[in-house]
Amino acid sequence: MRTTISSMVLVAALISMPLQASPLSDARTAGQVTEQPSGYVKAGTDVSPAISALVADVNKRRRQAYSRIAKKNGISVDQVAKESYVRRSKQAGAPGSKLRSKLPDQKL
Repeated sequence: MRTTISSMVLVAALISMPLQASPLSDARTAGQVTEQPSGYVKAGTDVSPAISALVADVNKRRRQAYSRIAKKNGISVDQVAKESYVRRSKQAGAPGSKLRSKLPDQKL
């Protein structure tokens, strides 16, 4: 129970990190980037090299943060990443927010 609460607090802190700085928010609003159920972001098709680099950087930093949280709480990186997506999706009520609702191997 304590581990679960700790991981939730850490995920909440992660969500509020500057990973969602203006360029990422702008790219999301423009539909160039989507949040995935895996906890990472994905670039759309035909995006600029700058957007591709932004996505790679955001995903790298998220992976590092998820790994630290997972190690500290004795849970898998995937669990942390998916919980992060759930938290982001609850905050995504703003117009223009793009979230993928299923994993690629699931039927929509």
